[in-house]
Parts: sequence; C-alpha cells; structure tokens
Amino acid sequence: MHSFSSTSAARGRSYAQGLAIVSLVCGVLALFLFSLILGPLAILAGYLALREAPRSSVGIAKAGIGLGIAALAVYAVLMVALS
Repeated sequence: MHSFSSTSAARGRSYAQGLAIVSLVCGVLALFLFSLILGPLAILAGYLALREAPRSSVGIAKAGIGLGIAALAVYAVLMVALS
C-alpha cells in the first residue's frame, strides 16, 4: 500500500515553493506595473509560503515579501512627490 503522508507532504512542499515563486515574481513585477495590486499579492503569497515552506524556499518567500513592501513604498513616495 502507498503511504499518503509522504504524498501530501510532497504536495505541501511543492505548493509552498510555488507560492514563494509567485511571491517573488509578483514582487518584481510590482516594481514596474500595478503596484497596488501586485505588491500586496506578493506580500500575501510570501506570508502563506513562509507558513508551509521548506528551508529551500524561505529565502525566495522573504525576497518576495521584501519586494512587495518596497514596491508599495516606492508607489507611496511617488504619489506624495507627484501630488
């Protein structure tokens, strides 16, 4: 018989790694496009990835969170400077 715990653990790891990559990609894109949408999305996906992440994707998730925060900060500074 197959063990379901190893299958669900592997699925959880790939899910967390996928969320970490989504966080990083959204964070990078948020620096250039749609900061108000992609910035919070990067932060949320990074946070969710950190909750379930194996050690290999923790850095990617933290980078995505940092980029999401940076994108929102740059957006806020630009809005204040242009108004």
